[in-house]
Amino acid sequence: MSVPKPEGPWLKPGETLLCFGDSLTASTKGYVSLLQNHLEPKGIRVLNAGLGGDKTPFALTRLKPEVIDRKPDAVSLFFGANDAVIGRGEWRDEPVVSPLTYQENLMWIVHLCRLLGNIQKFSINTLPGRMEGKAFFNFGDLRTPYCQAARGAADRMNTRLVPLDTVFQLAWEKNRAQASPEGLLYTVDGIHMTPAGYEMIAQTMLKEWDL
Repeated sequence: MSVPKPEGPWLKPGETLLCFGDSLTASTKGYVSLLQNHLEPKGIRVLNAGLGGDKTPFALTRLKPEVIDRKPDAVSLFFGANDAVIGRGEWRDEPVVSPLTYQENLMWIVHLCRLLGNIQKFSINTLPGRMEGKAFFNFGDLRTPYCQAARGAADRMNTRLVPLDTVFQLAWEKNRAQASPEGLLYTVDGIHMTPAGYEMIAQTMLKEWDL
C-alpha cells in the first residue's frame, strides 16, 4: 500500500540537498543550477553529484565518497536514462540493466545512505517520459517499465516521488504541434534537455517538495 505523501516543505533552511544522477544532473546549465537559484536564497545548500554516462550499478561504487562522505541532509536520485538503453543499439557491448535491477539498485542506494550515512530524506525522480526524435525511433518506448520501477522504489523505500513521466507526457500532448521536424520538443538530441525541459524538471521537483 502506498504511503501518503508527507505534508509541508521537504527541506528546511540550514539543510543540504545532494542531487545524485547522470548527465541530466551533471549539466552545469541544467535543473540543479535552477534548484540552486531557487533554494540557496532560502538557506538550503544544493550539491551536484552528477556524472555523465552514469547508471545505477556504477553509481553504487561512488556512493560513499560522493554522497555519504559529503554528509547531506537529503538526497535526490535521478537515474535511468542510461540504465534503460545500455545493452542495446550502440551500447550493446554493455550488460543490460533490467527494470527490476534498476529498481533494486535505487533501493540499495537509499538503504546504504540510511545505514552508513544516517541520511533520512530521499526523493526519486522518474525519467521524463519517452525519448524524442531519432532516439525514440531507434529504441522505441523503453522507458515506461523503468518509470514504473522508479515509482516502485519510491513506494517501497517510503521516499518522495517526482513523477516526471506524467508531467512530460501531459506537456507533450498539449504542445506536440510545437515539436521540431525531427520530433524534438523538450530535448536537444532525444535525451538531453533543452532549457525549457530542465525548467520543467526543476519546477516539478519543487512542487513535489512543497518548496
